Amino acid sequence: MDRKPTGAKGRGRGLGLPSIPQVSGASLLCAVLLGVAALGLGLLAFDRLVLPGNGRADASKLYDYVYAQGKSENVDFVTSNMSDDGYLCFGSSEWYVSKNRVSMCPQAVFGENNAGVDMTYIGEGYDQSLWQAIAAGAYGSSGKVRNRKVMIVVSPQWFFKGSGDQDKFYTKFSYSLYRACMQSAQLSDQTKAYLRRRCSELGIDAQKLSAASHDTPLDAINDEAFAAADSWRLRSQIPNIVSLAPTKSATRASGQPTGEPDWDALLASAEAEGQAACTNNDFGIYDEFWEKNHTYDPELFQNFDDAADEYADFACLLQVCREVGFEPLVCILPVHGQWYDVSDVSSDERQRYYQAIREACQKAGASYADFSPYEYEKYFLCDTVHPGWKGWVRIEQAFYDFVNGNDDEYLTRAGGR
Repeated sequence: MDRKPTGAKGRGRGLGLPSIPQVSGASLLCAVLLGVAALGLGLLAFDRLVLPGNGRADASKLYDYVYAQGKSENVDFVTSNMSDDGYLCFGSSEWYVSKNRVSMCPQAVFGENNAGVDMTYIGEGYDQSLWQAIAAGAYGSSGKVRNRKVMIVVSPQWFFKGSGDQDKFYTKFSYSLYRACMQSAQLSDQTKAYLRRRCSELGIDAQKLSAASHDTPLDAINDEAFAAADSWRLRSQIPNIVSLAPTKSATRASGQPTGEPDWDALLASAEAEGQAACTNNDFGIYDEFWEKNHTYDPELFQNFDDAADEYADFACLLQVCREVGFEPLVCILPVHGQWYDVSDVSSDERQRYYQAIREACQKAGASYADFSPYEYEKYFLCDTVHPGWKGWVRIEQAFYDFVNGNDDEYLTRAGGR
């Protein structure tokens, strides 16, 4: 019987394979360290040489009114590029309405002039109260926002039964904004606990929630990794934001003050423009929207009573503003009265919603501009949801007066003044 070869040398010869060189532990460790160093240098080069920075962009452009993915999450970019007269305005798809649709939108009335007020858009479609609370906490804690008056545009659709579209929060969650909230020295532990619980309830990864709060030393390490990845994501979107930013008008670029807008003239123009845009229906809805959507009725049989989570999130948003030192003006948009009538959402139902928002503001000591009396004003909205020709003029006037301390028929200031 043949004897089997023994030892490494014997095994190699017996199988017809070359011998395997021995690698010392020190050599292996050195190779690993060199690999890590190479990876680190590659990531550093990507960070410094490939991705744009968050600092000042092209100064010939105006960034406050850009509606683009990633902009609102990037506190550093927004605060570096907002106008000196910029005031943060938290909203959602209202900011999508451009001057191509409504020529008296904020970009035109404020952005193309030097009225001393700019509305710096924060938020995109489906960003509801919880998202805005987190955003307000991040911006308010950044130490980079000079003007502490802000506006919050409240959409009635957030308060539909089931709390609107809260199921979309998972896709809208921003780790960068949430992290800034959880690490803020200004937000109370109670507010942070509420925000964390609500994020957990809406499906946000528990590992990310733990990382942002540094629950353990390992979580603190994970936080750095999550933060770096999110920062790279946001910075990669800056070129698109810059490309969408309008070039400053000649009037704006001159820097010469233009004074308070002529609100009466703007309302007259709004009436004429609304009439010209709405010719195929009696609802004051622009023609293209009506043609595509008049048979689609998400408001049918809705109510505002089954939205406890959204009302609680809204109260948290106002609390966040108080804790970070923001002075909010809550803009209470009207529903489209004529449209909601045919959708079988009663006037009593709608009035209960408006009253709930007013009471939340009063409880929090927040000012509000109540436009609920304009449910039936033609051209206040341009479709069934978004501010239109007259709506934007009235909102702009209310915000201008709020910022400047003027009397205004729409305003109820903090303390009932």
